[in-house]
Amino acid sequence: MAVIHSDLSYSSAVNNNTLYLLILPFSTKELEIDRVLEDKDKHSVRMLSDFLRSRKQFHGATCMQQQGSHEMKASGNFTLDQSWCRFVKKMWSVHIRNTGPVKNLTLQKSLRLDSDSETGTTDALVQTCNIVQGPFVIRKDVFQKIGGLIEGFGKLSLLEFFLRSKGELKIAKLGSCAWTSKIKRTDRGNLKGSKEVPEYANFANKHTVLRIVTENRIEWTACVANWKMCPEKPYVEPRGLPGVAAPICCSTVLWKMLSDFVRGLNKLGLEYRIVDGTLLGAVRSKAIIPWTYDVDIALPSSVYKNASTYTALEKVLENQYYIGMSFMDMPRGHILVPPYIDVNTAPYFDGPEDLEGKTLFSSDLEEAVKGMLPVSQYWRQRGYVDFYEAGQALMEGSSIATINNKQFVTVKDVDKMLSMNYGKNYRQPALKGEWSGLSDHNGP
Repeated sequence: MAVIHSDLSYSSAVNNNTLYLLILPFSTKELEIDRVLEDKDKHSVRMLSDFLRSRKQFHGATCMQQQGSHEMKASGNFTLDQSWCRFVKKMWSVHIRNTGPVKNLTLQKSLRLDSDSETGTTDALVQTCNIVQGPFVIRKDVFQKIGGLIEGFGKLSLLEFFLRSKGELKIAKLGSCAWTSKIKRTDRGNLKGSKEVPEYANFANKHTVLRIVTENRIEWTACVANWKMCPEKPYVEPRGLPGVAAPICCSTVLWKMLSDFVRGLNKLGLEYRIVDGTLLGAVRSKAIIPWTYDVDIALPSSVYKNASTYTALEKVLENQYYIGMSFMDMPRGHILVPPYIDVNTAPYFDGPEDLEGKTLFSSDLEEAVKGMLPVSQYWRQRGYVDFYEAGQALMEGSSIATINNKQFVTVKDVDKMLSMNYGKNYRQPALKGEWSGLSDHNGP
């Protein structure tokens, strides 16, 4: 057994005698499998290898992500757990569901984690999938035929691998075992710790994918800043179609970033002021300006100059962002997660077995996604948070600004700051071509 991490490295040599590979969704510096896995996971890996040895019709095998449902009887209307099982790519959209045929198979008792006996047989539930989440064991020749894992896709490495398989893999999900939390964790592989975020653009452009639909989330590989789709007005979270299926505005991504960073600063007990373009949007429309690149936050000098500020923010925000010195040697926050909306997608499919999701498409949506491919890798296109050093005068006193019906702390003399930066007519939107933002070519 050889192990392949998400950073593409081997923890043990793959040689001609190697029959199976354990694929992990995270990177590790450990060179021995025994140091990576807990005893329960070691047993599961042996079980999966033995299963593949006895069941030649399967290309790979995995355990459940959550333990608990394996005592249920086999049926066409339930799944072993809530993890991925089947996918289809339809035009520019990938649909992944936790549905798939579940059958009772007779296994050796040694293949059951909860069995004390090494002899005899027992029935176990097995779900047949063409995609899985988390670790899995696969036949080496199958893995190599598909082309292995490819560099530059971070957390999307496994999904990218399965897309290259074209849905033709047969992977068994065994109801007789479940992974521990230690082995289920995911990271960005060889992109871990980098402020560069190429994975979603790489994925989108290689596979012509804009949208990834799962059971409880819809992700997009890029946001849009089209002023017709994204008017300058307070954000309202979409409920139902067509909103939940539509591309996500870049201003919505910036809104998430503003909310997250202010929440993080408040949790750390640090003062801040929203300034510049973010403040301009608050005054002009109580919203994020749709064709801007960034969120502007000023920090007191002592906080701004303290490197631990950004390390602490990263931790508080659960590593969803790279925060630190960035392009042009400025402290910035770069988002590491894609534009997404959390939503139960089951109502948009025609029953538990449907993968097509016809209601997730429309002529208006086809029009909306025109021009989104190829996805740009330019760092500004993803949106970011700019931190500015605020002198004592700027931090003296404060007032409240409202964005999307939420209140934020800003400078005391708002008119003075905006007049100085944008002129006396700052309440009027910039004319076409006069705003160097995401979509100045589409602006009003």
